[in-house]
Amino acid sequence: MNSNRKWLVLVAVLLVVVVPITIKKFRGEKGTEVKVLTVSQQDIRPTILASGTLAYRTEVNLTSELIAKVKSIAVKEGDAVAEGQLLLSLDPETYLNGIEREEASRRQSLIRIERQRVALALREKQFERSNKLIAARMIDQSRFDEDRNQLELARVELKSSEEDLRRAEAVLKEAREQLEKTDILAPITGTIVALPIKVGETAIPSTMALAGAQLMKIADTSAIQAELKVDEADIANIAIGQQADVYAAAYPDRAIKGRVEQIALAPTVELQGRAYKVTVLLEPPADVQLRSGMSARTDIFLSDGSKRLAVPVEAVVSESGENNAVTQYVWVWRDSLAEKVLIKTGISDDRWDEVTEGLKAGDRIITGPAKALRVLKQGERLSEMSDDAKPAASSDDDEGDAE
Repeated sequence: MNSNRKWLVLVAVLLVVVVPITIKKFRGEKGTEVKVLTVSQQDIRPTILASGTLAYRTEVNLTSELIAKVKSIAVKEGDAVAEGQLLLSLDPETYLNGIEREEASRRQSLIRIERQRVALALREKQFERSNKLIAARMIDQSRFDEDRNQLELARVELKSSEEDLRRAEAVLKEAREQLEKTDILAPITGTIVALPIKVGETAIPSTMALAGAQLMKIADTSAIQAELKVDEADIANIAIGQQADVYAAAYPDRAIKGRVEQIALAPTVELQGRAYKVTVLLEPPADVQLRSGMSARTDIFLSDGSKRLAVPVEAVVSESGENNAVTQYVWVWRDSLAEKVLIKTGISDDRWDEVTEGLKAGDRIITGPAKALRVLKQGERLSEMSDDAKPAASSDDDEGDAE
């Protein structure tokens, strides 16, 4: 009987000690369920979003240098033109009259020069006689001085008339150049993309948006670019040669490839904000018809898209320490235990953060659930969430966040 009691006591002790340990093993030793990902190389392409308009790479706004009525127009909008081709003619009557006037002035100068040359020849002969007479003491010194002064005066008057002739010829040349400007020629080979002026209207020399100020616009439609406005906070990240995807208003879902060709050195100020003009040269496919003036949004890629060691952005945890110093870390799976590892990050995009220090390819990191990442502790036992459980866990995270 005593022996049976001893066995009962032993069994009771075992039940009290072993069962809780067994229960704890089956419940607690499983650890916190987490999502795990192996660190590897990823394509990272951070971007800057900018907006602007499309423009042909070479555009020329033709304006008049004269005030005159439009006499004739030799082209129409959409025509292809060659460099040097006659496009438009202004009424030349006023400038023809100016040429006739200046030609008459030039002829008068020639006549005056001819007369003064004859007078100079006479003065030279008189001075020669006076020179002989003064040597023979047949005239006095005052007469000799007077003849010499008359000779010098004749020479000065001839020089003055010759200068007048040169001035008249310069004015005549200018009048002929003005007449040539009544014929407007194509400065480049291209296409007429705008023709606001009409026959009978008066062309005026002005850069302002006035009627008659712009005659027409010619563009080389074989090359088109996007002219973008990039905020001053982002301009330091933009560099020549960076790739870009441009989405024109006419093709909102189609990315047109391009590259940064030019970055303005001076900003433009609008509504107390500063932006820099960035030019992106496009390479549109043959079936895409782009036109100058179209609005466009652009993703400018800040890297070449090469593979880099990276982790998901949701796996990186940031903490602020002393002096507001920010440290970043991830939780690493080490033999089913959580290990906090400090890291340094590089470039990033919407999905990935580049890791420059702290991890190596093949490390397994914890990426979620977000609720678990916030409360993990060093050395905490973990268990990997099964694929079937991951959607449910994600749902639980959302409910927890909602609470």
